[in-house]
Amino acid sequence: MDHLEYLNRSADRRIVDLAGMTTLLSLTRRWIWLTFGICSMSVSAETRIGVGSCFDQAKSPAIWEQIASEDLDGFLFLGDNVYASRHFSEVNLKAAYERVSSVIPWHQLGFVHATWDDHDFGQNDGGSDFMGQSISRRLFWQFFGPHMDVQQASPYGVYHSAIREIEGHQIQFIALDTRSFRGQLKPTLLRNTPGAERYVPNFDLSQSMLGEEQWTWLEDALKRPADIRILMSSIQILAEGHGWERWGNLPHERDRLLEMLRLRLPSDLLLVSGDRHVGGAYELVFEGERFIEITSSGLNMAWSRATEYLPNQIGDPIRENHYAVISITKDGLDKVVWHGRRGDPLAFVNVGRQENRFFDDY
Repeated sequence: MDHLEYLNRSADRRIVDLAGMTTLLSLTRRWIWLTFGICSMSVSAETRIGVGSCFDQAKSPAIWEQIASEDLDGFLFLGDNVYASRHFSEVNLKAAYERVSSVIPWHQLGFVHATWDDHDFGQNDGGSDFMGQSISRRLFWQFFGPHMDVQQASPYGVYHSAIREIEGHQIQFIALDTRSFRGQLKPTLLRNTPGAERYVPNFDLSQSMLGEEQWTWLEDALKRPADIRILMSSIQILAEGHGWERWGNLPHERDRLLEMLRLRLPSDLLLVSGDRHVGGAYELVFEGERFIEITSSGLNMAWSRATEYLPNQIGDPIRENHYAVISITKDGLDKVVWHGRRGDPLAFVNVGRQENRFFDDY
């Protein structure tokens, strides 16, 4: 995962010479042929997995029509799949799920994995002390269970894993539950302070992100043989420099996660997250291993006025409603492309072994 390179849409950021353009074109095979007017092409087989989060059932569902046309092989729901934390009740959450179910093109999504975040959990920024979680957990499994061929790993959470054979690779999908067992966060002293907008790191070692039962389960899951692992976390794992919810709010827990991932059985790894209402890619080197995370957040709730530029962020944040698509080929992980609500490509990052380059302009 070395040699990350970023190309900005603005011409004054970098002048692309002919050799650089040749490299760019070689990486974007679908658009190369159109550029030069060649009518025939050979496209290698690939599996395409959609990724998305933050869908408010009261807003426009139009993006699902575009997703239905993508011919996806799978879809990962990363939380805030509905919004029901305000005036939480079983009736309101059930109604939200029913409304969303009528617009999601289930038969066009392929296989499904899902986790939740605070707004479908039932409490904004909620954790283990939320009293309504047994209701929201039951409704989560009623809603997603029929679409996921997985077993509930615990009666007290929504975490689960599955191994699928894709393009000749054994690929493990791991969905974490960062809500049911999460301890106390430390509020900031002055809200909206850049880098400490809501929370600051809590160094109290008694506060957990996953709870001991889920930690034990995750350690066992990472011992299973797999060629590629895709780890789903509703909140960002690697992102630094903001004071919203993230694993870095419990630094000891993030270190525990990265160390556990570092000691996994040999396999490629991609981290995926939601929550933030922006999309983007992030990298972090921990104990000699370079980790990469992609965030896809804002199916219809993107933060168009986002101005943040985080220290370990690759390129600009994606500020419009979007979904992402992970491509896997016979060679393994290939790339992640973010698409706007009309399907237009907004950005991509290569996540294969050989190189990682982030482009925000096609």
